[in-house]
Amino acid sequence: MMASYAQAFKTVMTLSGQKKDAFCVALDQLSCWQTMKAAGFSQPELYTLFKQQYCEEIWQQLRGNELIRQDIANLLFKASVNGYVDILLSQLQQHFELPISGQMCDQTLLYINQLEHISLTQWLRLSTVYFDQLTPKKIMYLDSKSVAHNTNFWLH
Repeated sequence: MMASYAQAFKTVMTLSGQKKDAFCVALDQLSCWQTMKAAGFSQPELYTLFKQQYCEEIWQQLRGNELIRQDIANLLFKASVNGYVDILLSQLQQHFELPISGQMCDQTLLYINQLEHISLTQWLRLSTVYFDQLTPKKIMYLDSKSVAHNTNFWLH
């Protein structure tokens, strides 16, 4: 059984005031949501656009339907929505000695689907919590060539 977009969206996405944890994203707090709201879109319209267009496109680029484990798909989906999946995948590829592309390539997808569940889940949980704490400027710094190839920089 493969990961489900509907399940990932339900688990990861929330609206302000709803139950939320460290692995959720408040849709209505995203800057793109705020911009569209300011342009006159209603909350139901925005929710539909984000669920059926914006987030579904992110899911497809992530190749979420090809991931085997839902919890791994949820974490990668969260990183994608928050805009740091490319650096997260680069770090994962570096850490697990895969070719570094920052994309969900065939080799990375195969490795993720074959890797021991607990070690990958722990790595992704720690990584997403870490990246959530960084400002976009710091993430851009980590994405530079001088640091992106040094996984230990941010693990220690």
